[in-house]
Amino acid sequence: MKEIIVSSLMCSFLWAAAAPEDDRFKGGSYDGWDRDTMSVSAGLGGALVSLASAGNQVFDFTAANPALAALTIWAEDPAGTITNGGTMRISMPATWACRFDTGAAVSYSGDASGKVGAASYTDGGRTLSIPVTADFVADDTLIVSGLRLAELRLVSADIRYLELDFNGDGARDKYDAYSLTVRTLWPGGSYDGWDQYALTESTSLQALARGSIFMISQAGRLLRQGPLTSP
Repeated sequence: MKEIIVSSLMCSFLWAAAAPEDDRFKGGSYDGWDRDTMSVSAGLGGALVSLASAGNQVFDFTAANPALAALTIWAEDPAGTITNGGTMRISMPATWACRFDTGAAVSYSGDASGKVGAASYTDGGRTLSIPVTADFVADDTLIVSGLRLAELRLVSADIRYLELDFNGDGARDKYDAYSLTVRTLWPGGSYDGWDQYALTESTSLQALARGSIFMISQAGRLLRQGPLTSP
């Protein structure tokens, strides 16, 4: 009888230790466990603010003032850093010599659209300055639309990210979550088959009699072929 009582007590103890509210780590790298367990982002202190385009974007360096996708600034937890009287700045990648098209009209949407004033281009068109007219609170979003790029010809082929200064101190706080790629159109190279499309007329180099000459224009057209004669 005593043994039965002890066993019951032990079972009760083990059941209590394994209660659902005892949330212990039960995952590892890449298993997605944290995605299901964490309900909010975990930071190392300070504000949680992000910048995100609609997706990665690719532009040819010859493109004339291409449009940028809308940008979303999400103040998940601004922690008092985006306040009335401050300025947020969206800037071109620091290593790129191009700029924003200063003739492009910018518009706002999102639940924080009423907390900012009219945007202006500064720093020679490399920065969009957004004045803050009311304090941002947790989960406020501001969507910025209408931006365009200019002078992409000044950029070498590269992949970079737009930058955000949300606390107004003039230093970059966040990168865009998605990239900007500028590609240089290369007309051709070894084994890529480019020459067969670029030449307006195929030219075959056949064995010629000794003393013969031939002339080919820059477009690849055979102009003249014949024996070498004295002038």
